[in-house]
Amino acid sequence: MLGGLGACQTAFIRYQFPTALRGTAPTSTRPGTYSAQTGVPLQLWDERQVQRIVRAEDEEAPAGDAQLLQPYQGFSDARVVGLRFAADTATVALARLRALPPPSPKIQKAEDEGVLPPGVVWIGDRFQMDEVEVPNVEWQTFLHSLSTTKSAAEVRLYLPDSTVQPVRGYFTNPFYRLYPVVGISYEQVLEYCRWRSRTVTRLLNEGRSIRNSRDPKFVRVTYRLPTEAEWEFAARYGTQLPYGYEVSTAEVTVNPQAAEYLQHRSGSPNSAAQIRKDILAFNRQRSEIVMFNCRREAPYFLAASTPSYVYDLPVNGLGLYHMTGNVAELVQEQGVTKGGSYQDRLVECAIKECGSYQGPAAHIGFRAVCDIEFPNQAPLASSQKR
Repeated sequence: MLGGLGACQTAFIRYQFPTALRGTAPTSTRPGTYSAQTGVPLQLWDERQVQRIVRAEDEEAPAGDAQLLQPYQGFSDARVVGLRFAADTATVALARLRALPPPSPKIQKAEDEGVLPPGVVWIGDRFQMDEVEVPNVEWQTFLHSLSTTKSAAEVRLYLPDSTVQPVRGYFTNPFYRLYPVVGISYEQVLEYCRWRSRTVTRLLNEGRSIRNSRDPKFVRVTYRLPTEAEWEFAARYGTQLPYGYEVSTAEVTVNPQAAEYLQHRSGSPNSAAQIRKDILAFNRQRSEIVMFNCRREAPYFLAASTPSYVYDLPVNGLGLYHMTGNVAELVQEQGVTKGGSYQDRLVECAIKECGSYQGPAAHIGFRAVCDIEFPNQAPLASSQKR
């Protein structure tokens, strides 16, 4: 909860480009050496590596290792857009968060044991949830792990569907490394969760020098899709507001230095120089627009035919990004998505709304939740009710 409060303070008081917080988030230019969601070394694939899997002739041969790529020399995703909220919005949001219950015995025990799964925040006292939608780079790392033990034919089963990507090369273009993975099936996501559960369980125990699964301090981490009720609980965090925020619009400031970046993202035929000029004119107007990545009225250079950077503004009070808009998120209930997407109108992104899922699509992604268990210890009683 403390992490969520800190995020909220930043979100509602200091959201103005650029901020210190954003310098710590992974970006496509600086994705880091290790995964933000599993802790394993990142493996960054390009289109040649994907095609090598697709066209492999030897169905039984291992797919082989992916090669680490050279650093991407683009513009930082975290330095494109900033938001500013009214002061009373900050006051209301912080007052609500300060009224939340203190950490439960379960949370306290996990923290005391040093069990801190990467990239997640506590939701109530029952489970933890990814702070961001799973991005392309994390799925690439998953594929790499599979390729070290499985044949190319087996790895192919988990490639995103190339026929439903938002733009050509979306999955492998370094520009979109920290954008949500899309074009994936429900069954593929379940396998990703199983792989992530094994991986993080192993790393958390090794980091605490626990080698035996019968050790009293042995911890098991299980990743899965959230239920629809769990997703809504995390999106609302104690409110009955339609989007979980006091406001749905904010004053937007666009970085003029991001003109070329926005030219690429929007697909605009205008030159970067013209876009920079139009950004400066837009900033002088101090305009308010819908702050979620949905189908909205916005200047042409903020339009996009893809989802957005997963760590983009704003976060909700628990520190979760893009619970409204960006990509519609899978839940355990098959055929159902939550949160709406960049293709949907704002009203379709409301917390209570559900989307439908018939198969991989360019606007559907996911985030996982994880359950923490100490299977060799007596269970703790929960101190909170949901």
